[in-house]
Amino acid sequence: MVETEPVGEEAESNTATRAQEGGAPEQGAQAAASCPRARAEIGALPAARLQAELVLLAHRLAVGTYELLLLVGELDARGTWSDSGALSCEMWLADVCDIELSTARRQVRVARAMRRHPVLDEAMACGDVSYSKARILAGQLTGDNADELVEIARITPSGRLGKAIAAWSERNEDPEVIRRRQHLLRSMGWGSAADGMVDFHARLTPEDAAAVCAVIDTTVARRASVPAGTTLRQQRADAFIAVCAGEGDIGGASAEIVVHVSADGNTLDDGTPLSDRAVTEMLPGSYVSLLLHDAERYPIDASPRRRFPTRRQRRVVEARQDECGEDGCHAHRFLEVDHREPYGAGGLTVLDNLQRLCGPHNRAKSRRDDVPDE
Repeated sequence: MVETEPVGEEAESNTATRAQEGGAPEQGAQAAASCPRARAEIGALPAARLQAELVLLAHRLAVGTYELLLLVGELDARGTWSDSGALSCEMWLADVCDIELSTARRQVRVARAMRRHPVLDEAMACGDVSYSKARILAGQLTGDNADELVEIARITPSGRLGKAIAAWSERNEDPEVIRRRQHLLRSMGWGSAADGMVDFHARLTPEDAAAVCAVIDTTVARRASVPAGTTLRQQRADAFIAVCAGEGDIGGASAEIVVHVSADGNTLDDGTPLSDRAVTEMLPGSYVSLLLHDAERYPIDASPRRRFPTRRQRRVVEARQDECGEDGCHAHRFLEVDHREPYGAGGLTVLDNLQRLCGPHNRAKSRRDDVPDE
């Protein structure tokens, strides 16, 4: 029988065992066990084994991250980091572990939250809340809301957790408290990147961010021509420069801000919660479109019959469908409004007959239907 070479955890265990049996010191065994496998060995793994090992390693990384945070929390609480002359636990971590100071600060922040709120510690220990989610939770947890926010984190994907917590805050906190906190947290900064570019970072209140984004996107939409291959991010960067240089709609009066209004409250186009007071203050000085939703959270169709969809109908379709309607296509940029049943074949311009398609799929459908592009 041909014996195969063990891989993964089995290989690590055998390596450490052989080192210890041979009389090697414990440090040598640990060093051997921590050595990564060669790229050629990884490349030879069957697809099923590759996927299984990737999932296993992701789990081990999560467990290791949790244990790392426990160690960080204990070190921070003991204060022994000062023995080496470091000014803070974060600076000690950045120096000794060779990580960015911002990364060290996040680790310390999460570690402290874990010690203050056992419900977070327990959720991370059993794998219900990842480090990515804990980073979002750390600055929001209090003795009164920890249980509820951690429960929200258990059932909400990491990419949506920030908006979910913001929506919870709008429902449960005093609007004036939220407003003061957001005002104090506003900021903007920039710094040089390794490629010579300059990175900008801004934190704005929802209503201010809505106005800024509307002006930038309106400037993008009004560009007469765009060089082939220019991405939306690049177009927005160009629009930002144009607005700052006084070439765009600086006042924002002609830039439309869409606010979705439903029984659960108000949100911007991207789902950012917006208080009633913020909407009220935006109305006099901005071009605000209120898109109403019915009791089932469905945008209301209130547009007349015509060949081309009205702006209101387009807004409703955009709110209902955030990606291309073609099966398997997940494009969500530069989508076009299309008739499911072609207009030339008797299809009506009503919401139930409208969908969003990306350019290639819309043109392909138009060729199939033998009608002009919409």
